[in-house]
Amino acid sequence: MKSLLRHHVKMAAACAGVLVFSAAVQAFAGMKTEVTNQTVMQVVTAHIQKSAPWGAHNVRVEFLPPLPNLAGTLESVSFRVESRPREEYIGDTFFNVRILSNGIFRKEGSVRVRIEVLQDIVVAARGLDRGTELTTEDVRIQRRWVKKIPASIIETVDDAAGKMLTATVRPNALLSKNMLRDVLPVRRGKMVQVILDKGPMTMVMNGLAEEDGDQDAIVRIRNLTSNKVISARVTGPSTVRIDF
Repeated sequence: MKSLLRHHVKMAAACAGVLVFSAAVQAFAGMKTEVTNQTVMQVVTAHIQKSAPWGAHNVRVEFLPPLPNLAGTLESVSFRVESRPREEYIGDTFFNVRILSNGIFRKEGSVRVRIEVLQDIVVAARGLDRGTELTTEDVRIQRRWVKKIPASIIETVDDAAGKMLTATVRPNALLSKNMLRDVLPVRRGKMVQVILDKGPMTMVMNGLAEEDGDQDAIVRIRNLTSNKVISARVTGPSTVRIDF
């Protein structure tokens, strides 16, 4: 499934670079306004909330020192915030703030920020061992603030259910796609159905898998009647075939 988070980043990057935001903080003509660090922070935050694709309630902004010296008292002040080309609105970045008085440029400075996004992430509902075949009871959705896209993120429970864990994890551990793999049709220590084809005759018996096997792999199977180990080809879930 295509990651919704990556889709949002691509959309933001496509729009950034051409987007210029004129802040709503603007005095009436002829009025003087005191510009403070708090004013600049409010203007930049408003720009991010308006421009970021995640929605204003899913974004939080932290300002990184030092803030530029843009303080002053100006007449009919207005602001313009410019983002860098292909801005993704997540992680550490910066915005250029231009201050105008009566429409005439007066000051500008670069404001560094850290943008975090509230993201749905699949985590382990409890401690899980390597080799566990996941069910919807084993995982849950947790909302976390992130400042970068987690590698191989899993966003829905359905994307994890039915997969097998390749590592032991603790409760609430973040699960990623590289920690999961498709469940093998034949698993070591599990019962399998052995189909024996010999000309017009077909025999079916039960066996015990001595090793894991993917589709069409040749695996060792223990005959439960004779206790002998035979080789057979994996043909489906818990099914192998001996061809003569």
